[in-house]
Amino acid sequence: MIDGNYGGALQKMYESINGGLPFGEGLKSWMERTPAFNAHRVHTPVRIVVHRPASLLWEWEWFAALRTLDKPVEMIYMQDGVHILVKPWERMISQQGNVEWFAFWLKGEEDPDPTKAEQYARWRGLREVQKANQANEGLSGNTN
Repeated sequence: MIDGNYGGALQKMYESINGGLPFGEGLKSWMERTPAFNAHRVHTPVRIVVHRPASLLWEWEWFAALRTLDKPVEMIYMQDGVHILVKPWERMISQQGNVEWFAFWLKGEEDPDPTKAEQYARWRGLREVQKANQANEGLSGNTN
């Protein structure tokens, strides 16, 4: 819907992917295929890195859907970034943050750096949310 105002090729692409416009008969197809309408199927923690204001708008639907469903999700926003991050600090935040995220969730590892204590406290809270979700949904898996 956000991209609908662009019209032209982009709109045609979305209509092609999703089986028409997201209204009337086409709405059913969109609900089956659009990620935000399928957020209830997500069973893993998600980290979203946003690199500019327009991307924040595009990613907000996915973030809000997961938050609404009490799924473990984190969004990092770098307001002045570009699509492929080039500034060293932004690349470090994105790439090192992803490494730490995966090490935490997949291996239960935490960097002992005291400047990261808040990050890990937040993630431990998300891990508790994940454990509760798995218990409620009858899922098993590594929750570290």
